[in-house]
Amino acid sequence: MIRPGVTVKVRDARELEAREGLGKAEFFQRHGFVLLRRPSEMTAEDWNASAPSPLGVANLTGRGMRREETPLSRIYAREVEAIVRELLPEAKDLELDPLVVRRGPGTKNPGYNFAPHQDYGFTADDWPLADDAFRAHFGRPDVKGLMVINFWRPVPPMREPVRRTPLAVCDPASVNVEDIVPVNVRRDSQGYTKMMDLAFDEGQRWYYYPDMTVDEVLVFKTFQHFKSQAGPELNTCFHTAFEHPAAPPG
Repeated sequence: MIRPGVTVKVRDARELEAREGLGKAEFFQRHGFVLLRRPSEMTAEDWNASAPSPLGVANLTGRGMRREETPLSRIYAREVEAIVRELLPEAKDLELDPLVVRRGPGTKNPGYNFAPHQDYGFTADDWPLADDAFRAHFGRPDVKGLMVINFWRPVPPMREPVRRTPLAVCDPASVNVEDIVPVNVRRDSQGYTKMMDLAFDEGQRWYYYPDMTVDEVLVFKTFQHFKSQAGPELNTCFHTAFEHPAAPPG
């Protein structure tokens, strides 16, 4: 069965931030995403060296990822930690994989994902590495919960702002639970991971940041589960690339 396409309005998140006038940490807590101006010391060569493979399960879970020193672990890890400490001052145990995913022409992932999706599931049991060791650590009284954060940014050698294929994120407060579709996705030999797709609803509020530069980073939640929750809650952002209709040709 072929369903007719729908037109989705994608709002300007820069205008939203200006209109609400919140601090960055408060905006992040309210909407699950925020834009920060954070120039990086990473060079084009550093990003390439830290993204040697196509997207796989290892990038989502860490399972099977080689533990090695890379520019990402030497340089970007401390930059990311500073951002996490700013937005989530109560965070304790931080983990950053030594490798990253790049998308776009000339990378190991030349295409973009144009399907609204969530990279993980709802609960701690949905976490791809929810084995006995994870459950024992998660069960400790000093552990309040688990959060996974995505840091999305244009990187060198890109020079111009992002105009053709920006990333859109959906405000989780605008998503109805009944519109969420759990799926199991097999990406490579590492096996399946639990993800979520999203059925369209007119009440969903999608946002993007126009003209993002290499000095900016979009920070958004992709997994969150706290022990204090009464049940499954959506506090994370469905996201998708989209082709901007006003992008210049070429």
